[in-house]
Amino acid sequence: MGTFRFLSFLATFVFGCASLASAANHPKVLIIYDMEGVSGVTHYEMLWFQRPDEYAKGRESLTSDVNAAIRGLVAGGAGPVWIQDGHGSGNVNEPDLLVDRMDPHAKFDFRNYDFDPYNTGIDGSVDAIVCIAMHAHANTNGFMAHTVTDRISYRINGVDFTETHIVALSAARWGIPVIMVSGDQVLGEELKPDFPELEYAVVKTAKSRALAETLPEGEAAKRIEAAAKRAMEKFLAGAYRPYYLQPPYDFRLGFQNWQQANGAATAPGVQKDGELGVRYKSPTFIDGYTLSLDALRRSSDSLEVLVRILSQDPQGKKYLDQLSDTFWTRWLTPDKAPAYMQPGPPPPPKTRFYGDN
Repeated sequence: MGTFRFLSFLATFVFGCASLASAANHPKVLIIYDMEGVSGVTHYEMLWFQRPDEYAKGRESLTSDVNAAIRGLVAGGAGPVWIQDGHGSGNVNEPDLLVDRMDPHAKFDFRNYDFDPYNTGIDGSVDAIVCIAMHAHANTNGFMAHTVTDRISYRINGVDFTETHIVALSAARWGIPVIMVSGDQVLGEELKPDFPELEYAVVKTAKSRALAETLPEGEAAKRIEAAAKRAMEKFLAGAYRPYYLQPPYDFRLGFQNWQQANGAATAPGVQKDGELGVRYKSPTFIDGYTLSLDALRRSSDSLEVLVRILSQDPQGKKYLDQLSDTFWTRWLTPDKAPAYMQPGPPPPPKTRFYGDN
C-alpha cells in the first residue's frame, strides 16, 4: 500500500472510529408519553379532548413534564431526542403535547404513515426509551389504572403487565432498554421487581383510580429532570439491559363479564380461560400483542355484545327474531337503512401521523 493510500485509509479509519464514539456518547433517546401519569392531572376530564377546558390544563402539565425529561436527558449526555404520542385523547388534529412549546432540543416524530408507538414506532435507530406520564396496571388503586383498556387484566408468562412493560418488551427485540419512567407511586412499586435499575420519578400521589394529589408547584419537574439526567448517565455507563421474557409468550386477558370474554374468544387462536378470561400463546411478543388488540376490539363491540346477551335469553331471542326482517335488517344492511341512519361522508385522509391519535 502506497504512503498516500495508507494515510487516506488511516484518516478514514480514525474518522470512522470518532464518529462511532460520538454516536455512542450521544445516544438517540425516544420519549413515549401517556397522560394518566401527568403530574398535574388529578381527574379524568383532564385526559380527554371532549372536555376542552380541562383537557387544556392536562396538555399544559404534560408539556411541562416532557420538557423536564428533555432537559434532564440533554444534561446527562443524550444526543437526538424524539417524542411520540402514546395516549390517544381523541384529538385527531394534533398531538396532546403542545408542540410549539416543546423544548427545542427535541423533535416530535411526525410521519406520513400510521404507526403504533408501542409497536411499529420503535426501531433499531433508537438507543434508549423514556416513558413519561405512565400509569399502573388494571385492577389496582393507581390513578386511572388500566392496561390498554380499562376493561381487562393483561398477563404474559405470569407477569401482570403495565403499558410500560409493553413498551419495554416491544423495544427488547431491538436490544433497547427503558431507562426512566414517571407516574404515580403505585406504578413505581409495580415496576420495581422487573426493572430494578430503572430511574423512576413519582410525580403525584394516587388516592384512588379516580383521584390524585399533586406535588408542590415545580417539584414534579425537578424530580423528572433529575431522574432523566441520572438515567442518561447510567445508560452511558452501561447500567441497563433490555427487558426479557422467555418465549413462547403465554397471553392471558381477564374481562369484566362473560360477554366481553366471549367476544374476545372469537379472535383467531384465542380460547376461553374460565368464565371471564381468554388465553393464547404466541412465538413472538409482537404477534401476541397484535392479536391482543384484535381480541380487545372484539370484546368491546357493543352491537355484538348486545346480540349475544339477547340471544341467551328466550324472550330476548324472540325479540331478535321479531326484528330480523325490519329494523334489525336495516341496521345490519346500511343500504336498506333510512337516510338518518346512513353514514356521513368519510373524513379527509390524514397526511401526518404522530402516534396513538
